[in-house]
Amino acid sequence: MDNNTSPAASPRLIDLTSQTDVQFWCRVFDVSMDQLRDAVHHAGHQVEEVERYLRQKKIHAR
Repeated sequence: MDNNTSPAASPRLIDLTSQTDVQFWCRVFDVSMDQLRDAVHHAGHQVEEVERYLRQKKIHAR
């Protein structure tokens, strides 16, 4: 896989300016683009923090 076009170039950060990153992380987290942007807005660009935020949001939505 080409690191220049994949999230592997910076696997710990979500780059919302990169369509490739956005599509990749939307698939990984099974969320829409709007949900991903909202999560990054609230949790920051760190993958672990976004994952934690989304997990908490799903728990509270039940």
